[in-house]
Amino acid sequence: MKLCPICGVELRPRAVYEVEVDTCPKCGGVWLDGGELQKLIAKIK
Repeated sequence: MKLCPICGVELRPRAVYEVEVDTCPKCGGVWLDGGELQKLIAKIK
């Protein structure tokens, strides 16, 4: 279980361009694991 570093709420997975990222349902933060940013950039090019 991953917690939001801002507000401490449990993060929820969300698919963005077929890449699963973690989002916070409370503050709206989006958190990426290693390599996910590069995958997203490759998808939108």
